[in-house]
This record gives sequence, C-alpha cells and structure tokens, in this order.
Amino acid sequence: MPTRISTRHLQMIQAIAITGSVSEAASQIGLTQSALSHRIREAERLLNTELFYRKQKKLIPTSAGKRLLHSARVVLGELERAENDINKLSVGIEHVVRIGNEVYGSYHWLPPFLKGFVAAHPTISVEIIPDVSLDPYTALRNGSIDLSIVSGTVVQSGFRVQKLFRDEMLAVLPEGHPDAGRAWLSAEEIVDNTYITYHTNPGPGREYEQLFSPLQLLPPRVVRAGVTEAVVEFVRAGVGVTIMPTWTLGPYLKQGGLHTARVTEQGLFIDWQVVLRKDERRDAPANLLARAMKAANLG
Repeated sequence: MPTRISTRHLQMIQAIAITGSVSEAASQIGLTQSALSHRIREAERLLNTELFYRKQKKLIPTSAGKRLLHSARVVLGELERAENDINKLSVGIEHVVRIGNEVYGSYHWLPPFLKGFVAAHPTISVEIIPDVSLDPYTALRNGSIDLSIVSGTVVQSGFRVQKLFRDEMLAVLPEGHPDAGRAWLSAEEIVDNTYITYHTNPGPGREYEQLFSPLQLLPPRVVRAGVTEAVVEFVRAGVGVTIMPTWTLGPYLKQGGLHTARVTEQGLFIDWQVVLRKDERRDAPANLLARAMKAANLG
C-alpha cells in the first residue's frame, strides 16, 4: 500500500517537535509560516488525525504525532547516513565503519589511531556514533554501529569479542581527601564515602560485580552523574569518590585535583574488548579495524 505522507511531512514534524513553534520550524526548513501551517493541515488530513496540540503557546505532539516523530527520526537519520555514504563513494571511499563507544570509554586515543589507520586504508572511512554509549549492543544489532569498544564482561550473545588489553581500576579521590596518598583502599573504606557513578545499571564485570556484591556492600550514598566528565568533576569538587579504569582516567589526572589508590591490596582489573556482530565477515572493514586496534596495543 502506498504511503500517504512524504519525507517533507517528516521534516516538518521533526522541526516542530524541536522548536515547538511554527515560525521557528518554518525558518529552520526554509518555508514561510503559512506554507508550513498548510503542510501540517495536509498531513493531518491525510492521516485523519491531529498531530499537535497547543500548550502555553507551544505546539506539542499528540500521541499520533509522537509515533510519527519516532518514524521521522529513524527515516531521516537513515537518509542522512545514506547521503553521506554516497558522497564518500564519489571521492573514492568504498566502506564506512561506524564505531560506538560505551559510557565508560574515552576518546583520547582515537585521533592518533585513526590518523594512522585511514592513511593505511584510504578507501575506508571511520565515523564515531556518540549517542549509543548506554546500549552499544542494541546499536550493533540494528546496524547503527559496526563495532564497539566495551569494558568488563560481555554477557550478551550474538557477538564476536576480541580482547584488547587488561586494565586496572583505581579509586579516585579529590585533592585534600583524608585518604589521598594511601597506596590502596578497601571496599569498606570506599563505600564509607559518597560514591559517584555513571547510571543506575552497573556494568557486568565492573566494581559492583567484582568488589561490592561479593562482600554484600553497597554505597549508601550515590550520585549518578551520567558521563565520564561529570563523574570526574563531581569527584574533583569533593562531592565523593569513584572507581575508574586507568585508561579512561589518564587524561583527567593530567588536569590535577585528583588522587588515585589501588582498590584493595591485590588490585581490581577489567578487560577492554572490541565487540562486533558474529555474522560480520572476516574480511569486512570492521574486522580489519578491530585487528588494527589489537595490533596497536592501545593500553
């Protein structure tokens, strides 16, 4: 059955959802206000339902509008990626590999690595997809990315996992903390502080699973900061302490205001790994990139 709406309607609903205003949305997509108003009425007539309602001078998507907005983001995003890929083909780039980085990851290593990789493989382009950090596995499954770097334990099936290196996780404390300068801290000493973490779902194989849970300890006071930069800044400001991989932490230590200690006398360790779809061909560009990461000794 032929569709009743077109990409211009999808562009319209996305622009209005972002701006909440017909005039601003019209300016964003290069139409007059009256032309955009006509387009709204046209889409509502074709779908036989209202797509927006007005609240305090702003246009808000209805339930039908929200459903169409979801499709608009998917369809327009895929069209944009297709256009970018075709543009790359016109200048000799034959393959695009999309990398997703998990929430615990960092990017300080990426520019010099990619500079060398692209120089050695000029027909391969690499893109960083920043909005999949909380769930790189779903992004791999649906094709939004081709490769992800993760730490800890990979518990989901359907993926090929290649170990990159082993890393030590360190306790991170603010300057002036009573324990700053200690060689190592016990789990009990760490949870005696406010604990700064990323989000409410601790990653498998990390500090909660390796350290806190076996001892039946949980930090009673937790601040969820979302991203690495925020976690570090909360610690630097003296709000609490955290545990972070050395590889992630490195650039922030150079900025000062932080001290580190080993987690227990024996230390706490995780593996960094590159994860691909299991059905990815061995000679696929994503596998070529993964092998280059392994050979680069990134840790």
